[in-house]
Amino acid sequence: MKKRYRILISCVTAIALVITLGVTNIVPYFAVIPDMVKVGIDYISLDRYKDAIKEDELAIRLAETASSVTHPFILADDAAFESIKNSFTQNSLTDYPSALNTFVLNNADGLLDTDIYPVMPYVLDEEDSILPISREVINRMIILGYAWQITGDRKYADRAWAELENVCSYDDWCTSHFLATAEMALAVSIGYDWFFDYLNAEQKALLAKTTADYAIIPAIESNHWFTWSKNNWNSICYSGIGIACMTFYDSVKEEAAEFLAMCYRNMPIAFENFTPDGVYAEGPGYCQSGINSIVYFIATSRNYFGSDFGMSEIDGFEQLGYFPVYITTPTGMFNFGDNKAEKCYTPVLHWYAREYGAPLLSAYQMTDSPADFTPDTSDNTERNGQGKENALSCLWFNSEYAKSSFGNEPLSIKLSSDAGQSLVLMRSAYLEENATFAAIKGGYNFINHGDLDIGTFVFDAMGERWAEELGPGSYDAPGYFMNLPAGGRWNNYCKRAEGQNTLVINPKAALDDQYVLAKCDFTEFEPSTDGGKATLDMSDAYRMNGATSVSREFELYNGKSSLKITDRIKCIADSEIYWFMHTKADIEIAADGKSAVLTIGEKQMKASLLADGRFTVMPASALSGSYEYDADYQDISKLTVELDDVKSAQITVTLEPVK
Repeated sequence: MKKRYRILISCVTAIALVITLGVTNIVPYFAVIPDMVKVGIDYISLDRYKDAIKEDELAIRLAETASSVTHPFILADDAAFESIKNSFTQNSLTDYPSALNTFVLNNADGLLDTDIYPVMPYVLDEEDSILPISREVINRMIILGYAWQITGDRKYADRAWAELENVCSYDDWCTSHFLATAEMALAVSIGYDWFFDYLNAEQKALLAKTTADYAIIPAIESNHWFTWSKNNWNSICYSGIGIACMTFYDSVKEEAAEFLAMCYRNMPIAFENFTPDGVYAEGPGYCQSGINSIVYFIATSRNYFGSDFGMSEIDGFEQLGYFPVYITTPTGMFNFGDNKAEKCYTPVLHWYAREYGAPLLSAYQMTDSPADFTPDTSDNTERNGQGKENALSCLWFNSEYAKSSFGNEPLSIKLSSDAGQSLVLMRSAYLEENATFAAIKGGYNFINHGDLDIGTFVFDAMGERWAEELGPGSYDAPGYFMNLPAGGRWNNYCKRAEGQNTLVINPKAALDDQYVLAKCDFTEFEPSTDGGKATLDMSDAYRMNGATSVSREFELYNGKSSLKITDRIKCIADSEIYWFMHTKADIEIAADGKSAVLTIGEKQMKASLLADGRFTVMPASALSGSYEYDADYQDISKLTVELDDVKSAQITVTLEPVK
């Protein structure tokens, strides 16, 4: 099912529930019908940016600007390119920018080999989209455009024109999947702008007409769902088409003014994902695409108009730059929801570092220093992302921030967003591979790309991850993006509470093992020099499962080296309770069941159970039955505490390094 159809869920919720569950089983769900009316509309908002520039004023600014604009202006201006060009010519680039520059120029040379890198064919992917094609064309325009700007060698411009002429020969830019359209519009805009002095009038006219016909006019004439969306589609589509409107204003004057006014008014709708504290509700991977698109638009708007018309002043935008760093762990990321554990690097962190004087962000991004470029001969459609990122990193990097100290950054922090997300993150240090990191998630289950995961946590120590998040499931699974209570998404093990590091209570009492529309927040957060402590009220997550009160206390202690999790549960009647922690460690449980030793390589962690229950080990699979599209988690086990026939319980688990 295409993601663009998710907003239709609210129209069919009640009918689908009756069909799926039957009249008898539906009664408990209609007991919470006030929450159900929000299903589906949680992806959209009518709360536009009230201080946005008006269309008539913007039309005047466009007319004034277009006659005097200098190229390039998309993402970076002429001064940024000249600075690198001069340093490159004088052989005075320092180590990090020199490595970036070398990688990009070698990547550009690699693109000249059209046997390895032919022009991109129009090929639909499994979502009937050309999105991977669009993204690879962006990569190529930035890589080749950077090389052309720095060296002035026409071979890069000639190769780029072949790519641009090719995409203009397509029958369309796949407006049925408008994310692909917007990304292609951005690609062609970059090509037009960065190669402006190379292109002749006929070539420019072709790029302008094709972009107008294939992207800008369809963006206005069709009723696209992203127009009011709060997720990353908003940022990507508005950014790509908005930048195209600046680039090709002379060809689409009325349309450009209309759509750009929509950009400044409606892009901030998606800012709800990270206001007020910068936590991106959809998680680190989707933060990467969202933050990139927003910064691309703001940076370009400033270069074009000399202003972003207040967008960067909106609460949470400055804080957003810190999120990829805050959520990075020594081994990867706190990858809740549909996010992978890989570290979330992005060159916009260098832009943020310059903008807000934040050296930690540049220092973090510098840990992704490029290796030598090697041509990619695989069938991977998107093959040059690293080259694109290295080019932008070089353009936005400021060496002064790389030398600065960042010792004042908080080691323990609570973050929340207006979309309902909330996290507590605690660590012993930044950017140290053997540091300790512990994080727990509260928030709202019914978030785009979200899981039934209130209370889930990760724990890194001694350079290893001891408590694992499973990350994304199969996007091809039936109904994977149908977040309907008792619906398709929750028929995937890694999306359910039983696939998280949290509690499962009376799993047979309801089809969902946490309430899909639950909102849970932290009632206590106390950072300390020893670590910190947070208390999460999880009661709403188990309202359908017979619990009246559930809380989780989460404490990093013992010189920020150890973790304690204390759960207090009260139920209406005698209940079945599970405590789960997924781990790649080998688990050896003591004879009394009150302790266990977790081993990864030569490193060990002791788990102790200080209150009710006994430790057991379970496979990372469903408590009953199986799910067709689940991955095989053979390398992961679940450290488990299981309690039967209890009305109340306290489960306290400590994790302490052994060696």
